[in-house]
Amino acid sequence: MKMQKKLVSVLAVSMLCAGLLSGCGDGTTTPTTTAAAIAETAGSGSEGAESAEAAESTHEEKMFHIALTAGFTGFDPLRTNDSASTYVNAQMYETLYRIDPVTGEYNCLLAAEYPEFSEDGMTATIKLREGVTFHDGTPFNAEAVKYTIELIKDPNFGSARASIANSIDEVECPDDYTVVMHLAYEDGVLLAKLAHTNSAIVSPTAQQSQDLMVDPCGTGPYRFVSSVSGSEVVLTRNDDYWGDKPAIKDVTMTYISEESTAVARMETGEADFMPNLSVEQLDRVNAMESVTAETSEAAQIYYMALRGDSYVNPVMAEKDFRIALAKAIDKEGYVANILEGYADPAKSIIGPKITGYDEEATTHNIDYDPEGAKAILDANPGWADEEILFLVPSTPAYTKMGEYFQANLKAAGFNNIKIETIDWTAWLTESKVDNRFDITLAAWSNVTRDGSELMEPNFHSVNGAQRLRIPAEDAEVIDAYIEASKTTSDMSVRTENLLLTNAMLQDNAYVQPIYHNTNMYCYNKAYTGITRDAGGTFYVMDFDYAE
Repeated sequence: MKMQKKLVSVLAVSMLCAGLLSGCGDGTTTPTTTAAAIAETAGSGSEGAESAEAAESTHEEKMFHIALTAGFTGFDPLRTNDSASTYVNAQMYETLYRIDPVTGEYNCLLAAEYPEFSEDGMTATIKLREGVTFHDGTPFNAEAVKYTIELIKDPNFGSARASIANSIDEVECPDDYTVVMHLAYEDGVLLAKLAHTNSAIVSPTAQQSQDLMVDPCGTGPYRFVSSVSGSEVVLTRNDDYWGDKPAIKDVTMTYISEESTAVARMETGEADFMPNLSVEQLDRVNAMESVTAETSEAAQIYYMALRGDSYVNPVMAEKDFRIALAKAIDKEGYVANILEGYADPAKSIIGPKITGYDEEATTHNIDYDPEGAKAILDANPGWADEEILFLVPSTPAYTKMGEYFQANLKAAGFNNIKIETIDWTAWLTESKVDNRFDITLAAWSNVTRDGSELMEPNFHSVNGAQRLRIPAEDAEVIDAYIEASKTTSDMSVRTENLLLTNAMLQDNAYVQPIYHNTNMYCYNKAYTGITRDAGGTFYVMDFDYAE
């Protein structure tokens, strides 16, 4: 893998559940160069101070422009789970914990300490940070945490990730800054869940009085200013923020559907940061004197979902037909020729950066074998001419894959692969609809870097995204493996069940993993500290000015 920045692995959650960590320190991750630091290094006396003040004033007059190539769907962190919405919401809302983008360790954010677990692992007590307020003036306290957890659990609310709170039976608030979580089972990934962007704490007052999807309110370093539905959002620094003041004052995020247009804006200086950059644009970006392109490790997988139930064409119920489809997919060629090596071909759903990975998972890979696919088609008259509906989201990454894999399938003897390209936001809904497609492409940015938190939200028949439809008999087995993988802190048991889940999905060709991604992004050289964490998220509060 090229240009890779190595990140320190996330601490094993099972160790945390065993109580081996006892405190968070101050738990903040903030810009290292502030106005005060500029003043200190600019020189002593009034001349240095005046120079620093002038520099800060000049900086604050400039809007920081972020170009997104996928549209956001809303600003409620509990009801959105697409990457573009997360980019926006991560600036305004905060979780109890946050995974440091550089070290990969858990930092305390709205929590003051790591959870203290009871001896049997069935109770977690968390001390909260004091002196924090939401943007609407509502105090952050234990009741706000309890309210948020109960919303996530409420089946009538519509949480994007209800599985985050599945293990929490009840939340008690013995005082304003302590929460006690009574668990239904020993949750091996509780800390990771509480660091997930879909468990960000919301203001009870705001949530009850306004629609956070269009009028957000968090505790974070940036406040909402305005938005144009699905295309642009403006944020400004929260000067009442409890932590250090971010260096950048004003931020605009704009959805630009054509990646080449977004890159052109980087070239002209109209955009300062593109969090997603494709390989085909890399040479153009590298030729820009004022722009830097970088990569970082990602805990993200792209995969093909092959429906074995609730399909358009009933032939998808045939295991051998799905295996033939999987054999036709040249993921190694795609990574080498289209991504130019800026990814790793995936031989298992669980990647090497994910808790629960073992090399044994790769033995269930269905290798690229076009002749093998043809042999299956030849042995089953009529299969080669079956029309298969291939639903492809319209973002740059997916459209390239759709075209490439359609050509793969045709070369292997599938004569009637029909691509339907669909807008990204529409795909988020329609990919869950019964009898809507036969195969589709999907990705998962594993914010928690945990195998259970990969398998459950994607492939559990009840708690998952419902894009992958599996016949009831197999779904029952897979659900049982997933549930067993998360209800203990014993990593040997967790890994065993994650590997069984992985094997069941791949052996039956319900999932053909394509590649483990690499974050690729670019930014204006006038800024520093810009990165994306392994979960794919970025935080503008980490960014600073280069001069």
